[in-house]
Amino acid sequence: MSHMSLSYSRLSTFEQCPAKFDYLYVTKAVQDQGSEASEYGNRVHEVLELYGKGELDQATLGLEGKQTIKRWGPLVDTINAKKGEKLYEFQMAVDKNLQPCDWFSRDAYIRSIADVLVVDGKRAYCLDYKTGKVKENPTQLQLFASMVFWHYPEVEEVRTSFIWLKFDQVTNATYQRKYMSALWDGLKPRFEAVQETIDLGVFETKPSGLCPWCPARDICPDARLRGRR
Repeated sequence: MSHMSLSYSRLSTFEQCPAKFDYLYVTKAVQDQGSEASEYGNRVHEVLELYGKGELDQATLGLEGKQTIKRWGPLVDTINAKKGEKLYEFQMAVDKNLQPCDWFSRDAYIRSIADVLVVDGKRAYCLDYKTGKVKENPTQLQLFASMVFWHYPEVEEVRTSFIWLKFDQVTNATYQRKYMSALWDGLKPRFEAVQETIDLGVFETKPSGLCPWCPARDICPDARLRGRR
C-alpha cells in the first residue's frame, strides 16, 4: 500500500488504539463527530486567527466571539508586536525525504499546522493555542520544531509553546538545529510503526477507559462500555 499522510493527531490516535486508527483513517468505517469541547476550541482558534490577521469583522461577532477577543485579544496583540514574519494557521508538509512539499501533495508524509509561527531571522516561535486542560505533550512540540527546521533552513533555534488559554499558563520548549537529527531519531520509529501496521493490515485493539467516547464503540468487538457515562 502507498504511504498514508500522517500528523501528530493521527500518530496519537494510533498509539492510543491501532483499531481506532483503522476505523477512522484506513477503512473509514466511522467518522469522528467531535464534541462540544472540540467545537468550542475550533471557534476560539478561528476568532484568534482572524483577529491576528486583522481580518476579523467585530461588528458581526456574537457574544462568545466578543468574550474571546476581550480575554485573549491582548495575547494576540503581544504576538503581533514581536519582530519577524507572523504566520497564522500555517500549514507545513514534508515528503518521505523530509523535504517541504505542498500541503495537498500526494507525496505528503507528515503534516502539521502551527496556530502561530513567528520567523525572525535565525529564531522562530511556534505557538499552539489550547482550550482544554493543561497536560504535558512533548511529542507535538518536538514535531512542530522539526517541521520548522525543515521548512526554514536559516532558522537555528525554535521556541515552541503551548498556550493554555483558560488557565493563563504556557508550556515552553526550545530546540536547536544542531540537535535536529537526534530529535527526529526519536520520532521517526513511531511514524514508521504506523506505516508498517498499515502495510500489514492488522490493527490491534487497546481497550481502555476511553472506549465509551470512541466513535467506533458500537462496531468494535472489544470496546469496554460498562458504566458508560
